[in-house]
Amino acid sequence: MADDNPFDRVRAGLVSGELSDVAFGALLPPLVRAKSTYHWTPLAVARRAALRFAEQGIQRVLDVGCGPGKFCIAAAVAQPEIDFCGVELNVSLTKTAQELATQLRLSNIEFRTGNALGAPWHDFDGFYFFNPFITSSLAPFGIGGELLRVAELLGAARRGATVVTYHGLGGLIPSSYELRSEEPISSGHLRVWVKTRARAADYYHLEYSRDVSRVPRSYIREKVGSFEALDRVTYD
Repeated sequence: MADDNPFDRVRAGLVSGELSDVAFGALLPPLVRAKSTYHWTPLAVARRAALRFAEQGIQRVLDVGCGPGKFCIAAAVAQPEIDFCGVELNVSLTKTAQELATQLRLSNIEFRTGNALGAPWHDFDGFYFFNPFITSSLAPFGIGGELLRVAELLGAARRGATVVTYHGLGGLIPSSYELRSEEPISSGHLRVWVKTRARAADYYHLEYSRDVSRVPRSYIREKVGSFEALDRVTYD
């Protein structure tokens, strides 16, 4: 019977939306569980983000810095018609995510170990960020090389590509993206960005957890110095 298998009960709770974050955390190793409140996406946020991807007709979502896979797992259960891929630098976290996905019998999910910036972003039309570049954002002006690379990769995405952020990207989003929605949920804001234009204008969206502003491209160049990605982002 399904009730004899604790992972079947977890899956049923994910499907119904009744599983608590505490119950999900019990599946994680103790050291990983201790970070759950601050580092891993709440289940309610993951379900809402998955719904937003589905509303945009997204087929493949890349979770940049997936940790133990909490977002991908909850989202994959909530929207089984979407494929999710999580990329994580930490080998042990990736292993935990892979084991959970196997035990929960999820076929629309994949986890990879490595730097997400080296993943084939052109294979995806959806991108999820839970402010994964906190160390990079401590660089001068808050824009480090990793965040410039993210802006370049997003600029090269196909039209209709959708970015969903929770607690902000922490950096630049090309002006070829339009902010479609913003809603408070749990401890932060969930924002949906859609690429509506092939060519970007002469500014960027600068998105942090609490607010979004426009910053001229010339000002960014002045602050961060010469960086060839800035040219590639402006005309994608």
